[in-house]
Amino acid sequence: MSANANRSRSSDPSDHVLLVIGGSAPNPRCLRHVAPFERVVCADSGVDHARTLGLTPDLVIGDMDSISDDSRAWAASKGARFEVADRDKDQTDTELALANIASMRLRALTVLWGGGNRIDHVLGVLASVSAPALSSLERLNLWVADDLVHVLHGPRSLELASPIGTTLSLVPLRGPVEGVTTSGLRWNLHDETLHPDRSRGISNVVDGPTRIVIDAGVLAAIIPASALIDPTTEIPTINSEEKP
Repeated sequence: MSANANRSRSSDPSDHVLLVIGGSAPNPRCLRHVAPFERVVCADSGVDHARTLGLTPDLVIGDMDSISDDSRAWAASKGARFEVADRDKDQTDTELALANIASMRLRALTVLWGGGNRIDHVLGVLASVSAPALSSLERLNLWVADDLVHVLHGPRSLELASPIGTTLSLVPLRGPVEGVTTSGLRWNLHDETLHPDRSRGISNVVDGPTRIVIDAGVLAAIIPASALIDPTTEIPTINSEEKP
């Protein structure tokens, strides 16, 4: 299976975008859990990761201070468009990429990120995906290392079919999340408010088909790696020369 095989042939070129950002390299097995996408956008050195994963970028955004010269030349040879920012800027490359994506006519966005050992980067990325400009997306998923984060901008609902026994944490971003109602969890919530200074939604457990509804706020529904990534599964075949 080639990573580029995940690309959809939809007539709408901006139905679902995959954003690959810099930092640590993503686990290639995560691609097996990414829905078909139409475009690949990279934030700066995300191009290096995309190339390794066999993904061909359509758009590269950032100040280009961390992308390798070789990968930059490779992306250009594949026809990628570059939007180069000043290095003396107030936004991260990820924020710039998300702002650009927010201006597209999108239904869904998946952010692919290998995480890393810097908590400031983790907090910065979580803050970026909670930006109001992304609230029109029907689906917003973020991979942090091997953990999957479903980001819900209220009012929004999410249905999951995770295996029984899967750990699921509900974490508010950007302030309180109001009107939280769940079903299919061991400890369900009924029109409750989750506050960012409390751990009320941490480490719930899936008991069956799950539904999460929120009225207002931004909620992260987090599924840990152990429920998703099987280290024995085949890694998608790398074929960086393929471009539909």
